[in-house]
Amino acid sequence: MQHPAQRPGVAKSPPTRFYPHSRRRHHENSIIDLQDSDCAAGSCFNTLMQPTFSSTKKQLQVMSAKLITDVNILVCLFQLANMQAHILNRSLFRMATLLLVAGPLLLLFSTTALATVTFDELSVEIEDDELSLRRFNAAGNHLIIWVSPGFGDSEREYDVAYAISKRNIEVWHVDLAESLFMPQSISTLRALDGRYVAALIKHAHQQTAKDVTLMTRSYGALPVLRGARQWQQQASSKAQNKADYLTGAILFSPELYSEIPPLGFEPIFDPIASATNIPIMLYQAGRHGNRWQLEKTLAQLHNGGAPVFLKILPDVTGVFYTNDTSAETRAVLEKLPIEIKKVVAMLKRTPTTTAPLRFHSLDKSGKSNLDVTLIPFSSQMQPQTIELKNINGEMFTRNDFIGKVTVVNFWASWCGPCVEEIPALNRLRERMRGKPFELISINYAERPRKIREFLDRVKVDFPVLLDEDGSYSAKWNVLVYPATFVIAMDGSIAYGVNGAITWDSDDIVLKLEALMEP
Repeated sequence: MQHPAQRPGVAKSPPTRFYPHSRRRHHENSIIDLQDSDCAAGSCFNTLMQPTFSSTKKQLQVMSAKLITDVNILVCLFQLANMQAHILNRSLFRMATLLLVAGPLLLLFSTTALATVTFDELSVEIEDDELSLRRFNAAGNHLIIWVSPGFGDSEREYDVAYAISKRNIEVWHVDLAESLFMPQSISTLRALDGRYVAALIKHAHQQTAKDVTLMTRSYGALPVLRGARQWQQQASSKAQNKADYLTGAILFSPELYSEIPPLGFEPIFDPIASATNIPIMLYQAGRHGNRWQLEKTLAQLHNGGAPVFLKILPDVTGVFYTNDTSAETRAVLEKLPIEIKKVVAMLKRTPTTTAPLRFHSLDKSGKSNLDVTLIPFSSQMQPQTIELKNINGEMFTRNDFIGKVTVVNFWASWCGPCVEEIPALNRLRERMRGKPFELISINYAERPRKIREFLDRVKVDFPVLLDEDGSYSAKWNVLVYPATFVIAMDGSIAYGVNGAITWDSDDIVLKLEALMEP
């Protein structure tokens, strides 16, 4: 793969490609060979998706406690069985009881016996804090520091880390918020400085003498890139014969916002985005909520001169999102371990400077601008014409919004707050029956089959339109979900809401009714 240009454009036509290769050279120079022999007949996927077990003390203690508890329960069942033995033939009943007791015990013991060592626990002291890591050991000369954004969704991360280690790349997996006993939230990740990641880079190399690549997803990109820059500062300030062991970063659908602006405004990027100049491999999920902010993200990274390689993953909501069980996502997971091995080699070939870029200040405000009620709309943005199909495949069109109070709600079934506010929207529509009111619901980038399955489980009393690839939502500058616009009878946007609210509350109903007055 050739060294990337500084500011190439991003074409939208091929949904999956490596940036910055041209379409003509894509198949010749792609670093990913999907027919790689290591993944023949789906072997990578089978290895990746097998349940794994740890031999750490903590997990063994938990297993032992569970075993003791299960034995006690089974003893009670056995005693109860003896009390009832007179009802049935004793021989047959005791045989059935033996199976009842012995079966689960044999299963428990066989599971323990088959347990394999998948990772070790490692503690790293940084200043006055101690970070707990999961170390997936490997004999190769490269190491990945995987910084997880947390949120209790790490099962796939562990499986992928284990599969990567089987390809001679060591992985250190760390959840910074969990290790530091901090809330696992977006605001925590926005506020974390780079000292922990910088110290981990240095410690990992000192302990193993291996080259180091950083990896993360979503808002974990902020502390990771800050850590890379802080490592650059430390490396450039000392006379070192070898200070180039950091090869770059692998980012999955990175969120580089310092804060979410009020609805209708452009995203506010953290200064670290344009102060990054290390090589980056960026994987963008095609159905992720930030897909259509990609051009702006790339522009920020290019401001610092970061060499960026890009691959868009069409029809994927989140590679490590456990509820994304689509065939496309499973196919990505199947090939990812061997693909990461090639990405690591590519980043190693791309020069990494130890000279950090300067920037004026680091905004750590971490404002979320998530709303709890109707907020007056302050952007100059106007409502966009709607031409979308509904769930039944019928075209729905709105050229103007004059004469009604119109609520336009953007949502997705994977968004918990979106689902939570649906009953309130149902009740609001019922309360507004007979009044000049319309509720329009637009689903973000989900497959019709998935939405139909959702509607079979959840009662939705209003029309559902399909933003099939998510590009329509971007026209409204939607950054978070749910996002809702309230359009007055003159066709202007009166209110905007980032987040879920109680739509049928008396206060909100009064505000909507006030918009109907002449």
